[in-house]
Amino acid sequence: MTIFNNNNRITFGSFLAYFVMSAVISPLGVVTAPIAEHFDISVTTANAAFTWLTSGIFVGTVIAVFVFDFLALKKVIAGGAVLICLCIAAIYGFDSFRVFKISLGVVGVSCGIELSAAAVVIAKLYDTRLRASMLLLTDSFYSIAGVVSTLLAGIFLARQWHWASAYLLAFVVTFAIAAIALAGRYPVTRPAAAGEQAGSEWSRWPASVHTVGLAMLAYLVGFVTIYSWVPNYAQDYLALDAETASEVVSRLFLGMFIGQLLMFFLVLRFSLRSLVFLYASLATLLTISLWSVGAGAELQVAMLALGLVTGGLLKTVLTYGTTAAPDPSPKMVSYLIFYAGLGTAIAPFVSSRVVEQYSMHGVLQFATLCYVAMLLLIVLSSRLRAS
Repeated sequence: MTIFNNNNRITFGSFLAYFVMSAVISPLGVVTAPIAEHFDISVTTANAAFTWLTSGIFVGTVIAVFVFDFLALKKVIAGGAVLICLCIAAIYGFDSFRVFKISLGVVGVSCGIELSAAAVVIAKLYDTRLRASMLLLTDSFYSIAGVVSTLLAGIFLARQWHWASAYLLAFVVTFAIAAIALAGRYPVTRPAAAGEQAGSEWSRWPASVHTVGLAMLAYLVGFVTIYSWVPNYAQDYLALDAETASEVVSRLFLGMFIGQLLMFFLVLRFSLRSLVFLYASLATLLTISLWSVGAGAELQVAMLALGLVTGGLLKTVLTYGTTAAPDPSPKMVSYLIFYAGLGTAIAPFVSSRVVEQYSMHGVLQFATLCYVAMLLLIVLSSRLRAS
């Protein structure tokens, strides 16, 4: 059957790469307290350990800018999936905070490369009309993984399972990616032509590509800050128990999943530029509700609403960046994703410092400032294109 043809299989594998990324990072706010208790460290120290994961993602996105000039997509995707499986197994097998941090770092590097590889596969397989929709589907997989992984983590921890059980889902799905990669045929990524160095290619990109990249960075810092600290904020400020606090985060990802499905159809009917401005503005306004509500039920509604308008934002901004050039190269796609990796990398460290200097209430206000910066950079990008 055509539904199981090679292109559909490797596209599905690309979607799963985003699922794994979310399944690894989304339970962060749920597992930090159990990790702190298990290793007898502070919650902020446990949270800061995830800088290894997010920094690894950043390193992976940097590597991805160049790796496809040397290695085939098939080898990159299969190798990264195997590394992720081995590292999750190491987290289970070694009762060591040091091993945990190192494993997170390697998982992050592998995830960063896998995400870029997935985007390159989609950019190679689909034309401009379908590219935005397919990239939005990757976000749908990211969001549904956020819903499932945080719920499972809360259930497992409520039943006194080992805290590392939160990563069982990621292990199973990564194994499936490896199987798809080993059996699939992938598009060829050719190295740069003789005399065409990376620096010269980058110099030909419009300035708006760089401002869109910075907008993605600001968005990711704010987004990771929100789902990293809202569970602890809900427990400390709104007196919710751990399982209910984890459900608050799942509301965000549920809203994102629904919002991404809606955006999937909207980008086929309306101007991409108009949708980017509208959704970025609404998301910025809705972040204010996170730190202004006074009850757990109100916070759940606020997180669901934020998810609905945030759902399609990242990939529409990414697609908007690629439209600055008539034929975006794999290097340009990887370059834009690099900014997303950088934002994800610095978010836990920066947000932990904000909490230490101010409060968990203050860190949610900081997230609003990140969204404001994103919106201003998108406006600047539009002005640069018009000039």
